[in-house]
Amino acid sequence: MADPRAVKRVREEDLVAWDTLPLSMSVVTYAPPRNLWANIKRLEISGCTFEEFLSTDLARTATEAEKEQWKNRHQALEVRGETVLERSLVADGVDKQISVETVCSAVVLMPRKDGELSLLPGNGEEVKAVMIQQWPLEIKSKLDANTKYMTTLLECSPYPLCFFTFDGHLITCNPAARQVFGKTIWLQSDIFGMGERERRGLNATNLHPSGSFGFERTERRTAYESMMDALTEEGSTFEVDLLIRRRGDEGQDSRWYCRVFAQREKDPVTGEPMIMISHQDVTNLRKVEGELGRMQMSQQTTKELMQHNDREVAGSLMVLLGEDFGLNFNAQTSDGGPLPDERSESGSPRSEDSSVSTESTSLSTRTIQLNGLRQCLEKANDWTFNVFELEKEAEGLPLQVLSWHVFLKHNLIEEFNLDHVKLVNFLRAIEVGHSDNPYHNATHVADVVQSMHCLLSKGGLGKFVGRLELLAGLMAGCIHDFEHKGFNNDFLIKTQDDWAIDSNDKSPNETHHIASAFRILRQPECNFLHRMPAAQQAQLRKMVIDMVLATDMAEHMAIVSKLKSDLLKRLENPDDEIGDDPPEALKALVLQGAIKVADIGHLYAVHEVHIAWSERLEEEMWRQGDVEKESNMKVSFLMDRDKPGVTKSQPGFVDFVVRPLFEVWVACFPECRVLLDRINDNYNYWKSKEAADKAAEGV
Repeated sequence: MADPRAVKRVREEDLVAWDTLPLSMSVVTYAPPRNLWANIKRLEISGCTFEEFLSTDLARTATEAEKEQWKNRHQALEVRGETVLERSLVADGVDKQISVETVCSAVVLMPRKDGELSLLPGNGEEVKAVMIQQWPLEIKSKLDANTKYMTTLLECSPYPLCFFTFDGHLITCNPAARQVFGKTIWLQSDIFGMGERERRGLNATNLHPSGSFGFERTERRTAYESMMDALTEEGSTFEVDLLIRRRGDEGQDSRWYCRVFAQREKDPVTGEPMIMISHQDVTNLRKVEGELGRMQMSQQTTKELMQHNDREVAGSLMVLLGEDFGLNFNAQTSDGGPLPDERSESGSPRSEDSSVSTESTSLSTRTIQLNGLRQCLEKANDWTFNVFELEKEAEGLPLQVLSWHVFLKHNLIEEFNLDHVKLVNFLRAIEVGHSDNPYHNATHVADVVQSMHCLLSKGGLGKFVGRLELLAGLMAGCIHDFEHKGFNNDFLIKTQDDWAIDSNDKSPNETHHIASAFRILRQPECNFLHRMPAAQQAQLRKMVIDMVLATDMAEHMAIVSKLKSDLLKRLENPDDEIGDDPPEALKALVLQGAIKVADIGHLYAVHEVHIAWSERLEEEMWRQGDVEKESNMKVSFLMDRDKPGVTKSQPGFVDFVVRPLFEVWVACFPECRVLLDRINDNYNYWKSKEAADKAAEGV
């Protein structure tokens, strides 16, 4: 008997796809022989209708030679498991005969699933049958010539070439492609290396029963959709550069920029459209283009900022671009024109009190100052980063300088085609919008951005954080306390503040931070995302909203609980493989946890920085208590200047609020163990101070 694994299994409703083929096809049972199905070409050659084809009694009308032919086919197909190849003359119409090549192969015809009337005999059970394909030799000769041409094109091309179906699956590729990509998994299954979640919704089979689906908006998916829009006609082309992963023979991974050239072709067998893809390594070219782009960005940024009289900001940002500000500034004024005014038209509240350079500051002194900023930013990758040093070196503008730095470091401006001038405008507006509160100010926000940068880049979150998640995390850090008034949510609700009214008492601070920041982003001069596809912008906005709302301390225990139940238990379960493409809900939870860790990041800061932040927080809370006293309100816990404040309650805060979060976080991401160790060091300081204070009181 034939190996059942080698027999093609076909459902009746799938036969309709064969109607479009340029060859004659029919399905016939073994014994007794009975016609079950024929495609349009077969009916045209026979000159009969489908009903007449089905009603033909083969056992009665067959000649002895045809009966012997059926017997031989049965032996070859059913017994020996072979495919039968025959050549013969067949009628084509009334007066014409054509030479055909007949291919007979075994199939199992399965009953319909759609509820329609089945053609199968009996009770609609599976039927073993013969699929008969008759190729007119004239067509087959053309096909053979076309196949030979395509094979030669593939085999001889020095460039990696691949053919894909229009739903993105690989048909074949040439030796050059196999040599370049090695063991890379995507080459064997999917165009552009898209994963399952990226491809979701590209065709009807990916739709949920409800008609909706969730997918991951990535650069590769965006490129795929743009390609589909471009390849509307045969011969149309599309070109894009993508960052692609490849795996070598020894299993090592590397990333390279690949220039993908796509052209729409027609499958010579089915007539269906297909995509020919040519790949070219342009990694070195991209490096050159990147350097040219950096130089152009440097020149354009300097020009734009000078026009806005922001020499101080320009100097800081030029350092981050790797430029000498003095040289750039001289170049901008070498035509003898007047120097721009040193004073910013719209500095942040804190920048007014900082030691800003005066017009008499020499360029040599300025260069020394900027070198100090550069050295400070070189430490931005460290958990021990001191944001107060940055505040001093950036001359009161730590948020926009650090945010620009990390955006450049992660190559986000180039990768997402962000408008760098509008990004500067946005960051400037966000920094200006922070009040001069003791704690909730732009320096604290810069500290959170730096912590997010470290968590997302070296905190072990790689499986859950793609490039868009990275951009969202840094953006959420930038805006998470925008326009904070220095009052907590409970105060805003009790006083019926406008923010509480607008948010229906649901996270009034966080809701306002988000809404107000996105209003800034909506301004044409600040919309650095305007080149990003709308769907990708929507996905980014949702992630940012989820993260900022998570910073409401009212959500603290709920998020800690979800980290335990939804993430830690899955990571600890050896049978629960999250895989390289976690669900969106799990990614969102990780990002929420990350920004909560970053928001109280001063607890794992070096000792002096942690104490400074604790004292600032205490002063801000006391200021709220002062207002509550003046308004004849009950003074909130820890906010009465005449009673112990935050610095006296740190051990309890760590025990009941901080430690539960960080213990589950470190269990999920062991790379963050150093953070818990630092928290314990600071905790021990407060415990020893508490013991000393009690001893002093006893004396």
